[in-house]
Formats: sequence, C-alpha cells, structure tokens
Amino acid sequence: MTNDPRSFWNAEPVSAQFSDPAVVARRSTRFARTVRRRNLIEGAAGVLVIGLFGAGALAAASIGEWAFAVAGALVVAGTVFILWHLIRHGSNLARRPEEDCRSHLLGQLARQRDLLRRVPFWYLAPLLPGVCTVYGITAFKVAEAQGWETALGGVWQPFLATMAFFVFVGGLNLWAARRLSREIGAIEAST
Repeated sequence: MTNDPRSFWNAEPVSAQFSDPAVVARRSTRFARTVRRRNLIEGAAGVLVIGLFGAGALAAASIGEWAFAVAGALVVAGTVFILWHLIRHGSNLARRPEEDCRSHLLGQLARQRDLLRRVPFWYLAPLLPGVCTVYGITAFKVAEAQGWETALGGVWQPFLATMAFFVFVGGLNLWAARRLSREIGAIEAST
C-alpha cells in the first residue's frame, strides 16, 4: 500500500478559523469599558439637565410662570426616564462563569445594538414634550407682546436646529447599531 491515508487529510486546505479566546476576552473587556464610560457620561449629562431644568422649573413656579414650570418638569421627567432606561437596558451584562468569552461578547454587542436601534423611542421621544412645550410657550409669550409674526420668526430657526440635532443623534445611533450588527456577523462567521 503506497498511499498513506493521512496524506489525504493533510493535503486538504485548512479553512477553519477559530476565535482566539484571549483576543475575544480583550475585545469584551474593551467594549465593557466603552459602555461603562458612555453610561457615566450620559449619567453626568442627565444629572446636569435635571439640575438645570429642575432649578428653572422651580424658579418659574416661584414667580408664577406655571407654563414654563411645567415645561421644565417635562424635561426633568423625560431625563429621569432616559437615565432609568439606560441603567436598566444599557448597562453591561454580568459575566456568568458558565458562559464562554465569545458568547458573552456576542450578548453584549447584541444588547447594545438593540439599545441603539431604539434610541428614537427611549432617548429622544421622552424629551420632545418638554422641548416642544418650551418653544411653544416662548412663541406664545412673544406673540402676546409683539404678535405672531415676530414670535414665529424668532422661534422657527432654533426649533428647526433642535429638531435637526435630534435627527442627527438618532441617525448617529442607528449608524452605530449597524456597525455593531456587522461586528456580530464577523464574530459569528469566524467560528
């Protein structure tokens, strides 16, 4: 017998690719740090918004400007909801000893991708009532003193700039979600 059966197996091209556990663990740790940093920044920004709009609402209420007080309270309520949602749905997944690094990383990526996909609903939408109320009340107050033409002429540009910023934030988060989807696909394809 001149044909060695092992030569057949050795002659086959090697196409299997396996994830290096150390590389996956580093990626997972780096991603967890990124999520934690994002949440800390968002938390600090949320506390700042709550402080500023809460103080503004109290100041407005103290001088009898109830409409502005309500607008400020709506922004505060929206921000509290955002922070609650971020803590509940956007924090890092707890590591489980029975879960391998690859599965944990895929779970983390999918969790954050899903969170980012829904940003228009849980992050932007809760702020809209307060923001629109602030612009509406401002336009109404100016219209009482100077007419609707002046009021609308002064409020439409800042309002459109704010809405453009909301669209930009939503689009940026959807782009990041697509990026995470591609990363998930690349990790799944590497096994």
